[in-house]
Amino acid sequence: MANGPLDPGAVTTRIPTPPAPTPPPSRWGRRFVGLVLAALVVAVGAVLATGPLSSPTPSPSSAIVASASPSASPPPSPTLTVPPSPSAIPSPSPSLPPPVGGYLATRDDLVARAVLAVAGKAPYRAAVADLKAWARQAVARRPDPATRLRIKGTEGPFVDDTATAYGLALTYVITGDKKYGEAAARFIMAWVDTTTSTRNTCRNDGSCQTSLIIGRTAPGFVFAADLLRDSGLLDSAAEGRFRTWLRKVILPTASELPNNWGDAGTFMRVAVTDYLGDKAGFAAALEKWRSLMDLVAADGHIPLEVARGSAGMGYTQEALDYKVAVAVIAARRGVDLWSYVGKDGGSLKRAVDYLARYMRNKSGWPWTNHVRRRPPSDMWELAYARWHDSDYRRLVNERRPYGALGHSAVRWTTVTNGVPIGA
Repeated sequence: MANGPLDPGAVTTRIPTPPAPTPPPSRWGRRFVGLVLAALVVAVGAVLATGPLSSPTPSPSSAIVASASPSASPPPSPTLTVPPSPSAIPSPSPSLPPPVGGYLATRDDLVARAVLAVAGKAPYRAAVADLKAWARQAVARRPDPATRLRIKGTEGPFVDDTATAYGLALTYVITGDKKYGEAAARFIMAWVDTTTSTRNTCRNDGSCQTSLIIGRTAPGFVFAADLLRDSGLLDSAAEGRFRTWLRKVILPTASELPNNWGDAGTFMRVAVTDYLGDKAGFAAALEKWRSLMDLVAADGHIPLEVARGSAGMGYTQEALDYKVAVAVIAARRGVDLWSYVGKDGGSLKRAVDYLARYMRNKSGWPWTNHVRRRPPSDMWELAYARWHDSDYRRLVNERRPYGALGHSAVRWTTVTNGVPIGA
């Protein structure tokens, strides 16, 4: 029985055509941007004086970096007065917003990080610049939905379009530019209104790919829709169709296998049931996560993944991508999976430590003499943000900023979850 794709480290990208020119802003738009930039001067001055920010949730249309370049030098301390706004610039405080709500990030998180990017703070400056450069091209792409979804490999339109919707939604919140939010909504609804069923799902065996790839990537649509919530870009009718589609078309495909397929399926179940407000389904998905963690050995190795010969290290990282992402989401709902110890003595920290040891030096890998080491995945940003472990630093820095490259919904984690090295 096949347990997963042959290339767990494969990444998928698509080079889009250049976007159409953006029309000049209206007189009101120019006035609004001027007010926003004035507010930005005050905010950046406060950042430089006091450090990172915390903020109440602003509306996405008032994101404070709409016209500022992340490569610009910070402005001098301002003396001007900014008119009050119902969607106020975040107030300075010693830290980023606490991890409450959202999935990998909330609008609060993203706006605060955008302020730090404009102030030149690492890693936010490079991560936001990378996201915006990607989005300027991606916004011109068109979705490519299928009526009956069958995914034969590890790439394809579903992988690309879920990632594009999520990346554009992130860009919308960070820049406040409505065209990115409109494009994100367009990608979501193209699949919702076209795809009525799936084929060759194989949720209980590994003989085909559809279940695995949906599990990996469908949360990207959920993450995007969450960032668009209350923006008006997904009206109540569209949002209702999206919920029905998640429940009837996507959720039933979740893999039940005990390996990385099941980890991906659990990741999808957690995101989808939470979005649907299905408390029983969410609790069941977390219990599935715990049952998979019960299979992790006391020293942290994952038996079903290390048994995959030369690909064993890659499959271990693959499984941890989803285990760690679920722990992030659960923590935002007040559920602690970080400290869970499985029946065989394994824990998430031990599993990540085990992989980190051999990612640094694969020569000691005890399961085969010819193991392949894949590049670090976006998971390492999540792990470092949680544990600030010095052993993870080199792995985090190896690919920073983590952006569009990937094959799952766990992308752009430097934007969403990255913290300064050494923090």
